[in-house]
Amino acid sequence: MTSLPGRFERDLLFLEQGELPLENSGREVPHLEYKGEEHEKLSDSDVGRLAAALCKNDKFVGPLDLVGNELTDLAALALSKAIENEGARNLTKLDLSNNKFSGKAGVYIGEALIKNAKYPLYKLSFENVDLEHDGLVRILEAVNVNKNILKLHCGVVTDHGLEILAENLKENTSLEEIQFQETKDHQKYWTPKGRNAFSDCLKNHTQLKKVKMMTEHEEETDAKVFKEEISYYTQLKAEHL
Repeated sequence: MTSLPGRFERDLLFLEQGELPLENSGREVPHLEYKGEEHEKLSDSDVGRLAAALCKNDKFVGPLDLVGNELTDLAALALSKAIENEGARNLTKLDLSNNKFSGKAGVYIGEALIKNAKYPLYKLSFENVDLEHDGLVRILEAVNVNKNILKLHCGVVTDHGLEILAENLKENTSLEEIQFQETKDHQKYWTPKGRNAFSDCLKNHTQLKKVKMMTEHEEETDAKVFKEEISYYTQLKAEHL
């Protein structure tokens, strides 16, 4: 199998020339898959080169996987430029999980998706990323504006983050699936207030048909009851849609 750097440079050459990437066999590359490995990772500058190539390429349309490359906000900023471009339509899925982003990454990507509200991204993932207040808010605003986004993993969520989810998803009618995980910061664990806010949102608003969440206290009664409530409300929505 071709190494990560080898695949990246091969695909980049085609993309920079405005062409569809081809495998060594001559088959088209349907998925830009650059998942970081222990000794092979892409850098922020690599993603900058990729984003610049996508800005000039109107042929490739498909998923981009950048999981686990220890990327920083600079990579997210570069990608945002490729997304916000008028007429841009390259990415159908964007997986930015397991990278070293701060809330700025969410702000950059969210604002780009708001500026280009017709961008055909239908799945966005930030698993194991803490988007903080501003990043989470901007991503949710983007999901409300860009109706193409049907699936979202919004990463690490605090108790206040549950309230942010509840408030920003009230008017959403397009998102079908959301995933998130409880913070490991014990001072920001989910409380009854945050859980109730999110449960009420699902009960009275949104069209969410699937909610998947990871809690830090799976065996605790409160956590089990919360999951049961969420499952009940999403099942009701799924049956009536």
